[in-house]
Amino acid sequence: MILIIASRKDGASMEMADKMIHLYNFRQENADTFTYRNYKLLFIDALHIYRDMENLDDSIEKVVFLSKHSSSAGVKSLTVHPVGNLRKAELGGFDNVIVPSDPEGMGASLRYIKSNYHGNYFEITFEATHHGPYLEKPSYFIEIGTTEKEWKMDGIAELMAKSVIGGEIKKYSNYVGVGGGHYAPKLSTYFFENEINIGHIIPKYTHEIISMEEIENTVKETPECKGFLMDAHGTKGRVKDMIGTIADRMNLEIIRI
Repeated sequence: MILIIASRKDGASMEMADKMIHLYNFRQENADTFTYRNYKLLFIDALHIYRDMENLDDSIEKVVFLSKHSSSAGVKSLTVHPVGNLRKAELGGFDNVIVPSDPEGMGASLRYIKSNYHGNYFEITFEATHHGPYLEKPSYFIEIGTTEKEWKMDGIAELMAKSVIGGEIKKYSNYVGVGGGHYAPKLSTYFFENEINIGHIIPKYTHEIISMEEIENTVKETPECKGFLMDAHGTKGRVKDMIGTIADRMNLEIIRI
């Protein structure tokens, strides 16, 4: 079963959840839970980034978090991203702890959004791995940025809801993304133009502090990881060296773009 989390403290989350219920005729089980086929939509009172979920039922295969996207620069975006912290945990989770990524689910949602959004107001992109909560199931956040105006725009919450349920899973090879800024522009462009899925993403702003062990963990937490997709210009030398060592030891591919 796929668990979808909606936070009552998050306006965009509630907009997407409401559209999802009505689009797919989710059946209400109780005040907090709705179901449709193999999906369970759960409403929580807490902000999801702080709601650790390490004891989820074995029937839960993966988790999708519906969320707003916050941007100090006011970036208007429709995004997906893996969960966890590659540095100090400032927004939920634990310091330097990441959780299993869902490359196929993220890829399906982002491709659906890209194919069905007709306009130029929003940027459609990955974000790097960041923030909580902590859990032990494959998961990702899907987000509308950055204000109430955006998540109430005609058709946007509906588009995002459809991308979770209606996105087509592609059994492409899975890679860890490396380099570039938080929105990983080169990695996102390559993803849209090639038959590839991306799991965890290691942005340049972590490259001075990230360790060999943490890079290895991004591989372990990217299911069936085939290698690294590297923004070569946007990757610091120390990380290039560590990735070369890891790739050799673990027989992984490096795609440099």
